[in-house]
Amino acid sequence: MDIQKIVAFVEPSFYGVDFVERTYKKGCQVIAIGSSLDNPKKYGYENYYHDFLIADIRDPKSIYNAIKNSKYDGKLDALIPATDYASHYTAEVAEWLSLPTIPSFAANNARNKDLARHAYQKNKVPSALYVKVSDAVQACEAASSIGYPVVLKPTNCASSQGVFFINNKEELLQAFQKLREFKKTYMGFDVSTDYLIEEYLVGPEFSVELFLKDQKVIFSSVTEKETSDLPFFVEISHTVPTSTQLDKVEEMVEVSVQAMRAIGIDNGPSHVEIKLTLSGPKIIEVNGRPGGDQIASQLLFNTYGFDIFEETVNFYLKLPINEHYPAKKATSIAYLTSRNNGEVSKIRGIENIKQDPSVIKFEINVQPGDLVKIPESSDDRLGYVITTGENAVEAKRKAMNLINTIQLVYV
Repeated sequence: MDIQKIVAFVEPSFYGVDFVERTYKKGCQVIAIGSSLDNPKKYGYENYYHDFLIADIRDPKSIYNAIKNSKYDGKLDALIPATDYASHYTAEVAEWLSLPTIPSFAANNARNKDLARHAYQKNKVPSALYVKVSDAVQACEAASSIGYPVVLKPTNCASSQGVFFINNKEELLQAFQKLREFKKTYMGFDVSTDYLIEEYLVGPEFSVELFLKDQKVIFSSVTEKETSDLPFFVEISHTVPTSTQLDKVEEMVEVSVQAMRAIGIDNGPSHVEIKLTLSGPKIIEVNGRPGGDQIASQLLFNTYGFDIFEETVNFYLKLPINEHYPAKKATSIAYLTSRNNGEVSKIRGIENIKQDPSVIKFEINVQPGDLVKIPESSDDRLGYVITTGENAVEAKRKAMNLINTIQLVYV
């Protein structure tokens, strides 16, 4: 880059921190836009930005005004969403500023599960049967129509928040009441008062990591997943590439691309969640962003050398994008979860992780005295270990074995 590019990110957090770090190291001028000056330290990017603009990220007009009233008005080369919840607002503001972006209607479809389901249905993309409901009576009628078991979820949340597996009417009424009391999600965003009753899809779960350029797939990889026992849907391991269902990989990628196009995403990264049912792959949801849970930042990078954050920034800046990423090895992440509800008195086995040469990275976020519980969402996980191996089976085995050597002793 001969002239330093100016790139703004809306509320960098979680996976979005990788965007900020890569862009800073790329030599760009990084502008963070967020709700509080405390956020760079809170989310861990305090050393990777040059300036900060205050805005209410729940309001696109506030984001727009923060830019227009700053010295960067008319000077930004890119405006990139760095949190799921503001992705559609970021795209909308980028359109107002005539900056490169995915269409705001596509980002809105990805952000709202009811709109996405409608788009899948309209475009004949294999997906779960669903009904949008707003009260308990409608929910019961929908569940009876679809047939138990069903899944109840908000239309606009993430990380398995507010997702319930329902076996019967009694469970549905109890879960619906809990969901009605769930008012705010991450960063103060309102939980929609519309909900989905969905068919429960039976089969192993995968995610498909994709990067499109003008509708052309320039990168794809299928991630093998393990999830917690029902009635919850907490992801407890990811492995890249998948070691199972190898004969279905091409079909899973194709259905995922169909889903992206159905909601209007023709360019950039997507993280598509999918179930492989007896009748073939069916879409759970499409996220118009790189995969979280270290999938993009660690698993894809260590397996393929593919830096999806770097390439996404290149896309927004209209720079060349590398299209050749052969698999070099396999990478797996396994999460630490509690098997009981209670107070932790001791933690044993961490030394096994520290001494294992296959470990790339690990983090343990629990200590004696902490109250823990059987996980109901991703927020309840207590740490992770990431390992590499010559193949996916080996990488996954190492990660699962290491995380299982950690013992939580309860009071």
